[in-house]
Amino acid sequence: MKKVLVSLLLITVLMVPTTVMAQEMELNGEQPADPSLEENINSNSAVAEVNGEEITQAELNQQANVNQLLQQLSQIDQQLVQILAQSEAGSEVIKEYQKQKLDSIIDNVLLKQQAEEKGISLSQQEKEEIYKEQKAAILEQNQMDEEEFLSVLEKQGFENEEAYKKEFLSNPQIKINKLIEEEVAAEIEISEEELKEAYEENKDAFAQSGKDTDFEDLKPQLEKMLRQQKRNKKISQYLSNLREEAEIEKMI
Repeated sequence: MKKVLVSLLLITVLMVPTTVMAQEMELNGEQPADPSLEENINSNSAVAEVNGEEITQAELNQQANVNQLLQQLSQIDQQLVQILAQSEAGSEVIKEYQKQKLDSIIDNVLLKQQAEEKGISLSQQEKEEIYKEQKAAILEQNQMDEEEFLSVLEKQGFENEEAYKKEFLSNPQIKINKLIEEEVAAEIEISEEELKEAYEENKDAFAQSGKDTDFEDLKPQLEKMLRQQKRNKKISQYLSNLREEAEIEKMI
């Protein structure tokens, strides 16, 4: 099975309910920090059920990716990694981490189901624009040119860019993103009064960071901050309503 070239985080609702447009290019084949943590990685046993749709242990392992987490932590504190990987207390911490990740998967399944129920679809033009934006972000984030991009595609098992593009655009997260835009986060308005209030609350912090504290100059940044806050709140409330109406069973 070929590796997934890009970890699509298109509005996956993780610890914070927000929409995300980001990518992570897999460019190496690092070994797991602790091979024992890969047990059951291909298990089809159910860890949760959402409106009759199962979430498997394998899906949870992929989302939580404990080995990747430990690899990242090992660059900061090797002793902490040993505690997490080898002690009973560390095992409990990892289990809690996995439970939090399971909640994010459940939220995502609820959004996917809602997108299907609402009949959310994308035109070919919309798909082309999304792919163009995402490819540009991949190239920028990984500091790659076109030739390097195509080379990585080949190494990851894709016959050509069209094959990768087809897989990319088949990801259900793209429809979820449109659901969020149309049904949840649409028509967010920020008033002048709200901007001034946010300015007064954050003026000292801006000054301490050495930034210009002129209100007019800071308005675009303040508006972006408030818009994201309102967006997160609306998504959180939307998910809360979906959870109340859903039949959810957890097995872990």
